[in-house]
Amino acid sequence: MRNSRLKGLAAMIAAAVVGAAPQIANACAMCGLSPGDHAGHAYNTSVLFMLASPYVSFVAIGGIGYLAYRRARRNDTRNHPAVSKR
Repeated sequence: MRNSRLKGLAAMIAAAVVGAAPQIANACAMCGLSPGDHAGHAYNTSVLFMLASPYVSFVAIGGIGYLAYRRARRNDTRNHPAVSKR
């Protein structure tokens, strides 16, 4: 019971501190920027880059794997002419 009172008191103190100091409440990096600041564009670009990079990596690895498969298939048919192309 004492532990729950302590947690409640800590939550109330944290809420009071955040309410009293609005600068602490700005968790977003864009919220503290002045209008027309170029840093907003930089943040947006970096987020888009982080979202796109796994897809680009997946496509690049898949493309390399596909080209290696085609090359191996082509070399196999050249070395063994009796194997028909599928």
